[in-house]
Amino acid sequence: MLFPFIMLTVSGQQLYMETGKVLSFFDYKNSEGNSPGDLKGSNQSSFGLGFRKSVMRSPWHLSFGLATSKYGATSSDEELGNYSEWEGTYLGPNLGVDYEFFKPVMNPVEINRYSFCLKGAVAADFLINGKQRLNDQVFDLNGVEEFDKPVFFLKGGTRFNCYITKNYVLYAQYMFGRSFLFGNYDGQEQLRYLTHNVSLGFSAILFYRR
Repeated sequence: MLFPFIMLTVSGQQLYMETGKVLSFFDYKNSEGNSPGDLKGSNQSSFGLGFRKSVMRSPWHLSFGLATSKYGATSSDEELGNYSEWEGTYLGPNLGVDYEFFKPVMNPVEINRYSFCLKGAVAADFLINGKQRLNDQVFDLNGVEEFDKPVFFLKGGTRFNCYITKNYVLYAQYMFGRSFLFGNYDGQEQLRYLTHNVSLGFSAILFYRR
């Protein structure tokens, strides 16, 4: 009795691994609501693991994963001769939903079939370590309120799949993310993140269902 239930639960489930690049920007406002005009984005890395499962044999899928990402920014003031650089490594869970278009019906001999997905996700990132470099000085960002609290994201994007076989898939993915704040931040410093994440991934389907 238990074995059929286990088979039903894992059928169609994919385990995935992905790695890529994150272009991140800081959307910062001070307590007066002003933003510095010299903040520039930073190109960092990302890595994720998780699983993805079809919903009732439909083109809809749910996914849950754990990802580590680096976010950063730079700023310079030519008049004063100052240079600042921020870099933080974050780790956190993400929950996604996607709809897959043109998913192939695979026979064992069929290869190189393609599909694409539209995807949305929510994520929470927690600072592992971070630093700010101000000219020749380096400061630890752990414990700094604007950086050390959880960062919550809404994300959306697309994914292109290449079915090597019915059980193995290579994919390329782009996701845009914007963090959001909980609570009332009137008259307080605000820090949000904008991210562009391009990644390559590999997934293995545990049990394929037509």
